Amino acid sequence: MKRQFELSRRAFFIGAGSTAFLGGCKCGLLGSGCRPPRRPKPSERINVAIVGCGTMGRGNMEMLIRDPRAQVVAVCDPVTELKDYGYSRKGRGLGGRIAFRRIVNERYKGDFCRAVVDFREIADDPSIDAVCVTTPDHWHALVAIACMKKGKHVYCQKPMSLGVSEGIEMTRVAKETGVTFQVGSQQRNASEFRVAAEWVRNGYLGDCMECEIGLPGGSFPMWDYPDDRTPRKAPAYFSPDGTWDLWQGPAAHHPDNAFIPSIHAPMCWRFNSRTGGGMITDWGAHHVDILHWALGVERSGPVAVENFKSDPFGADPLLDWAGNYSFDLVYANGFRAHVSNRFPNGLKFKGSKGDFFVARKKLDRPEFLRKWNEKRDLGPSETHLYKSAEGHCHESDFIDGIYENRPIATDCEIGHRSISACHIANICERLGVASLKWDPAAERFHGANADAANELLDVGHFNGWDIDRI
Repeated sequence: MKRQFELSRRAFFIGAGSTAFLGGCKCGLLGSGCRPPRRPKPSERINVAIVGCGTMGRGNMEMLIRDPRAQVVAVCDPVTELKDYGYSRKGRGLGGRIAFRRIVNERYKGDFCRAVVDFREIADDPSIDAVCVTTPDHWHALVAIACMKKGKHVYCQKPMSLGVSEGIEMTRVAKETGVTFQVGSQQRNASEFRVAAEWVRNGYLGDCMECEIGLPGGSFPMWDYPDDRTPRKAPAYFSPDGTWDLWQGPAAHHPDNAFIPSIHAPMCWRFNSRTGGGMITDWGAHHVDILHWALGVERSGPVAVENFKSDPFGADPLLDWAGNYSFDLVYANGFRAHVSNRFPNGLKFKGSKGDFFVARKKLDRPEFLRKWNEKRDLGPSETHLYKSAEGHCHESDFIDGIYENRPIATDCEIGHRSISACHIANICERLGVASLKWDPAAERFHGANADAANELLDVGHFNGWDIDRI
C-alpha cells in the first residue's frame, strides 16, 4: 500500500511557526528545570526535528521519513544550503537547513516542515517529541543535553561525545530525565555483527583472548576536499549574520575568528581536536562498540591502553590528530584488542578453534562455523543478543523505544563506554605516552602519568557555553 504522507493537526500548527534566529539568547536560556518526556499513544505520530543538516543528517532523516510513525517537522543548521555538505564534493552532498526543508516538504507533499537556525528553538518547542543530533562532534553533548532537559528523546550520532566528561554528563542526564536515547551505532542492526558478537560471547571460538581492529588512517585531504589553509571570512552559506559563531559554538575560535577551509569545511572538522577526535574516535566508535558487545563489557570498558604508537600529536598544527597509529586496549580478564590503521577495516577475532573477520556486509566464517545458522543453532540457554523488532532499522528501533519505553540497541551509557575507550587512547596520543591505566568504575586514570591524563578528561567549552547551564 502506498504510504499517505498526512501530518497531524499538531504538526501542522507547529510547522507554521517562526524561523527567527535566536541570536540574542544567552547560554543557560533553557534553565535547569526539566520537562518529562512525552510518549505518544500508538495512534499518534512522533514529531521529530533534525539538528545538523549534513551527510549523516540526510541519511537519518531519510530513514525517519520512511517510518509512518514519525514525522519530520523541523530541520536545524546554521548553514542555509550547500551542495558540498557531505562526504563528496561531486554533487552527492546537498545539505543545509533550506535544502533539508525542501526535501522533507517534497516527501510529505505539503509545506509543514520549518527551517530553524538555532537548536535552542528546537529544544524549547514542547510540540517536538524527539531530536536527531547529527551535528559535528563538538556540538553533540550540548545539543543532546539541552533537548533531554526539555523532555525530548534523542538519537545522537556517533562519536557520541568529544571527551569523557561530556559522555559522563550525557549519561547522567539521560538516566535522570528518562528519555529514550539511541546512539547512531547502526552496526548493531547488521546481522553480521550480531552473529559475530554471539559467537564470541558464547565461546564458539574456544579460548578467545585477542582480536585485531582495523580503523581508517590518514588525515586530510579526504573526500575530494582540497587542503586550503588560508584564513578568511566565513562563507556566505553561514546566514544570517551570527551563524558562523553559532556553528563554532563551544569550540575555541582561531585567530581573528577565521574560517579555515582545511578544518572548517564540511567533513574536515573531524581532523582538528577542537571539533573532532580524528579517525580513532570516528571509526573506533563503531568497532569498539562491537568489541564491547562481543565481550559483554558494554557498561564498563578497558583497564588500560598499552603500546601506543603514533605520529606526534600536533605535528601539523591544524590537522593535529595522527594519521598513523597503533595501540592495545586491555580488559580486566586479560583480553587484548590490537587497534591500528594498518589492519583491514573491521574486527578479526582470534580463538583456539579458529579465527574470523567481520566488517560491514562481510563475515568470513571459520570452516567449523561455515554452516552455522543463528535460528537453528543458537541454543535457548545461550546468550541471544539484541535484535530490533521486525527487522527495523536503527532509526525505527529508536521510534520503538519511544513508544514502548523499553531498552533499545545502543543506549546512552553503552555509547559513552564505547567512545570512552577511544578517548583514553587519544589521551595517550596527546601526552605522547605508550600506556595509561584506566579504572572503568571510577572513570579515572591511575598509576603513571595519571594526573596529567585526568586533566585531559574534561572537555573545555568556550565562548560562553557551559554544559552545566545549557
